[in-house]
Amino acid sequence: GIHKADELLDRAMAGNAPIFHAEGGEEQAAEKGKGLHTIYVDLMNGVSNMLPFVIGGGILIALAFLFDNYEINPANFGSNTPFAAFLKQVGDGSFAFMLPVLAGFIASSIGDRPALAVGFVGGYLAKEGGSGFLGALAAGFIAGYLILGLKKVFDKLPQSLEGIKPVLLYPLCGIFLIGAIIIFLINPPVGALNTALFNGLNSMGS
Repeated sequence: GIHKADELLDRAMAGNAPIFHAEGGEEQAAEKGKGLHTIYVDLMNGVSNMLPFVIGGGILIALAFLFDNYEINPANFGSNTPFAAFLKQVGDGSFAFMLPVLAGFIASSIGDRPALAVGFVGGYLAKEGGSGFLGALAAGFIAGYLILGLKKVFDKLPQSLEGIKPVLLYPLCGIFLIGAIIIFLINPPVGALNTALFNGLNSMGS
């Protein structure tokens, strides 16, 4: 037994001892890491493109309150004077792009250019439907993978129809499907969650 152990130690030192590897362990860990990194890259593509709208719009809205006169009409604070109203309007306009841009650029990171419009529409519908940031986040990822799915489906079409895919088939089918998914599947539960969170925070304040 001791002789065998010594022999194994010698072989290990020489670098030719058999090493036990768990079945698929390393591959699974690598795949998982790769998958998480891909999601992170897609997410950051959306966030980095959204940030200029948030920063520019947010500062303009803050300036609107700074230059406004609260005493004119407290209920309309931020838009009482013409200059403040101008700053508020432009800032709100910038803010309005925040969620569509987030969703659009997450989608285009996954499904390339055809997914951009689908993501934009998904983000807009999430914003309008009350599911907010979480809804737009979901819209971006769903839109991207939706286009990857449509690409596979449309691969079976004849070569002569190749030209109409980006201008007709991807936008039409993609926007229709993202609309149905966001309006009927995402907005109701996520909108309810947002409302519950908002009410909870409000009750803490009071």
